[in-house]
Amino acid sequence: MSHEQPQAAAEWIAPDTLVPWAKNPRDNEHAVQAIADSISRFGFAAPIVARRADLRVIAGHTRLKAAQRLNLDLVPVRLLDVTEQEADALALADNRLGELAEWDDAALGEALAELRAQGADLDGLGWDESALDALIGELDPDTDDHEPEPEPEPDTEGI
Repeated sequence: MSHEQPQAAAEWIAPDTLVPWAKNPRDNEHAVQAIADSISRFGFAAPIVARRADLRVIAGHTRLKAAQRLNLDLVPVRLLDVTEQEADALALADNRLGELAEWDDAALGEALAELRAQGADLDGLGWDESALDALIGELDPDTDDHEPEPEPEPDTEGI
């Protein structure tokens, strides 16, 4: 059994000292505001991952852009001792592996509906109001916000 101290899960580093991966093939600009909203609400759920040798970002480019948009002084960074080749491979794997999982829309709708029913604020989760309504609305396909008005009762008084 080793008595070495484990490495810290993350260190707090100034975001402007981090170096984005110049070859990053992901177009993440459309996600930056949603991530910024989430960070504002919940903080960092996961640190940015960077290469210790040069502070090059491996995973978390969108979190970094969001932190810069929020003008944060420090961000949590997990520093890894990896080669450039390992960093490149991990960066690609990190992005691709997240795409392999799919949503169960019915279970997602139920979870969101339950949170909404409990009065939870659904801002900062990554879905806009129309997407939330669509996901929650899929739970009961017979529910329609535009149901026809009931027919008025016939006027039988004047007969």
